Amino acid sequence: MSKKIIFTLLLFIGVAGVSAKKVKLTIDGTAYSSSCRLYLIVNEDTANAQLLNVQDGKFSVTLKVESDAFVRIHDYKQWPERSPFVLIPDSKHITIDWRSGEISGSEKSKKLKDVMDMIKRESPENFHIDVFSEDKEAWARAREQAQRIRMQMEMAQREMIMTLIRDNADNNFPAWIYFCYNHLINISPETLTAGQNPKWLRHKVMDVLRSRK
Repeated sequence: MSKKIIFTLLLFIGVAGVSAKKVKLTIDGTAYSSSCRLYLIVNEDTANAQLLNVQDGKFSVTLKVESDAFVRIHDYKQWPERSPFVLIPDSKHITIDWRSGEISGSEKSKKLKDVMDMIKRESPENFHIDVFSEDKEAWARAREQAQRIRMQMEMAQREMIMTLIRDNADNNFPAWIYFCYNHLINISPETLTAGQNPKWLRHKVMDVLRSRK
């Protein structure tokens, strides 16, 4: 066998070994309602979303996923940034409680949830100023003030997102953060990482994001 063929075989085996790195994961827990519809979506492959069987407000599912996958449990296929549970399979068994928002059995999933909750708290989406007056000028002043505050909140949220992405360059959190909030920061991932080419740039959710543009 020639050296070229041997090298090609070794290269193929190496690539296959990386892509085949999967783990068996069981996810169970309580849903927010006994009659709700829950989807399981791996790496934002919404076309192949799995509808979970919820009985008496509880569910359980076992699957094989790549060890760095993002597994979203949500009642919508859309709006991944609003999902209360995005799980990373760093263990064989993860439990979620929709009522309390708690995640058990996965430290990485809990840390990612903390990061996403921090970003959500900075959002100006639900901010408004109440005006208890019929004075048109008072309403106009309130609108101007609310607009200024929302702009400040947007800037603070944008800065937080970019800081969290840069501070987590050694893990895959930035791939999920960027997937959810790239429209807010409006900077390419390559520019954001200043040519460092971190591993998260090659995560599957980034491939999904690129395919949509």
